[in-house]
Amino acid sequence: MNNVRQCTDRFPRFSQLEIDECVRGIEQSPTLRARVCMHPNTEDRMQEMFIAFSGKTYVRPSFHTKDESFHMLEGRGKYLFFDERGNVTRDVRLGTYDSELPFYCRIPAHQVHSLVLHSEYAMAHEVIAGPFERSSTLFPAWAIDYQHEEERAQFRKRFIDMPVSAIPDCQYERITEEMCRAKPGIVTLRKADLDYLKSEVYGVPRKRIRLCIHPGDDAPLHEMFVVYTGLTYVRPNLHIGKDESLHILEGDADFIFFDEAGNVLDVVPLGTQHSGKNFFVRVPQGVFHTIIMRSDYLVIHEATPGPFRREETLWAPWAPLDSDPAEAAQYLQRLESQIREFRSICGEG
Repeated sequence: MNNVRQCTDRFPRFSQLEIDECVRGIEQSPTLRARVCMHPNTEDRMQEMFIAFSGKTYVRPSFHTKDESFHMLEGRGKYLFFDERGNVTRDVRLGTYDSELPFYCRIPAHQVHSLVLHSEYAMAHEVIAGPFERSSTLFPAWAIDYQHEEERAQFRKRFIDMPVSAIPDCQYERITEEMCRAKPGIVTLRKADLDYLKSEVYGVPRKRIRLCIHPGDDAPLHEMFVVYTGLTYVRPNLHIGKDESLHILEGDADFIFFDEAGNVLDVVPLGTQHSGKNFFVRVPQGVFHTIIMRSDYLVIHEATPGPFRREETLWAPWAPLDSDPAEAAQYLQRLESQIREFRSICGEG
């Protein structure tokens, strides 16, 4: 399909340049949307893609048999939520991270929804548990598959200016020193909802705190918003049988991939969407990795398949524990030398 592309990088990444290219592909698509798939195949445990929409795109009301999430990168719009008879029960206005609107919405399984846009185009990062199965997307009997632009325009006109729901704060509670959990249901996030995490992170001994959006450890899709500081040490590790991804919202970092002996395989500079760097990296299963902070704060949207199993994370035997700050500091000094050497070999200065 000419409106679907597959990222083939060994270590998939995404930047503003890829957004611009994806947006240019909208008009060549009969559905007025274009996407880049970051997962390696339809059998992967986490299906993840960047999707560009035209402001005229018709998103037929549907529901899924599993949770999914929508993270707005460019544009404005709103999600509509319906009851079993097709009545709107709630809407969620959406904007970018730096707007005052929610930029993120997690949609529970079996919740009927649709999207209408207020902007000329929009770009989003979507995540859903795999594998891909057409049968997991269902359409209510009242949800018409409009084929003509006039009918689609009438659908947008009907809903785009209707009274809107109030924007609530994200409801969550502190579970442990390093973790908060969102209340179940439709979860939305604004930039301001993460201020509490940023205010608390320097008081946490390991200098990290996260807001888990998934309802529990057994959820098939785990998503969290993580705050690190410039002092945070993340011990190199790998994941068995599952990928993970990081989407940078604030700050700068270098993401490092290693071979089994601890030699640097790749260094991916990361920053925010408009920084000129990659703002997204997907981490393949079975590859050692870590992240080096280059700013006072780092705010990340992280996703990985569930359920959570401690034995699916293997810690690098050649890297010190995070409970030993002196050893960690010495290791990071050695790693910085490896990074400089890698960049010199690659001609990156």
